[in-house]
Amino acid sequence: MKRIVNDTYVRDKTALEFDAFIPDSPVGSVVCIHGGGWISGDKSEMCDVALMFADRGFAAFCPQYSLAPLHPYPEAIDDIRAFIAHLRRSASELGIDPDRIATFGNSAGGYLSLTAAVAKDLESRANVCADVCGLTDLTQPQAQHPPISWDFIGQYIGVPYEGNEDLWIAASPLYQVDKDTAPTIIFHGDKDDIVWPEQSKKLYDVLKLNGVDSELHLLEGEGHSFTIGAFDEILSRSAEFFLKRFSN
Repeated sequence: MKRIVNDTYVRDKTALEFDAFIPDSPVGSVVCIHGGGWISGDKSEMCDVALMFADRGFAAFCPQYSLAPLHPYPEAIDDIRAFIAHLRRSASELGIDPDRIATFGNSAGGYLSLTAAVAKDLESRANVCADVCGLTDLTQPQAQHPPISWDFIGQYIGVPYEGNEDLWIAASPLYQVDKDTAPTIIFHGDKDDIVWPEQSKKLYDVLKLNGVDSELHLLEGEGHSFTIGAFDEILSRSAEFFLKRFSN
């Protein structure tokens, strides 16, 4: 297996880094996106997840992205989309298929995974997506999210909800779904008290309404952090979902 550490990709003349684990003859690629409420976290946190995907035959990538509040919406989204475009442009060099790129993320990483699935530009759109307890509708934050989430959502957007409602809608993947959205598998613990499960239920309804190939898995008794057994199930189901869509 080839390992790449702290290589660079570029967005708007800013160099950002990524790590990669690339087996011989990969079956596809997975972009593993870390969480942290858009205000913390590091690409290294996804290396174990990336290795698990690499052990299943996928080329796995862990990109750095810009963090709020210094870099509010939409910079993190633009970074992830730029990274996917970078993979496509570098596909021959990396030994990957540019038409078999999945995204996988947890929490804020799940949100960013979704924003790649709904991208309108084909070069930066994921071919398939796994969203693990990601936020999907940021609007009406005090009604739709628990108090523990209000601060980091506000830091991410950078402006108050009142008077800036259109911006908060634009930042919400739920409202960007259309018939061209990439196939999406969703996981959420039914006891999650940081991102309420309703976020994923609403997303699934909108995906089905638009005819998007999608699955929703509500994991009984699981919270925002998952038990080892539940996370193994998430990885296995995601890998199966990716492979099936890559072969279509």
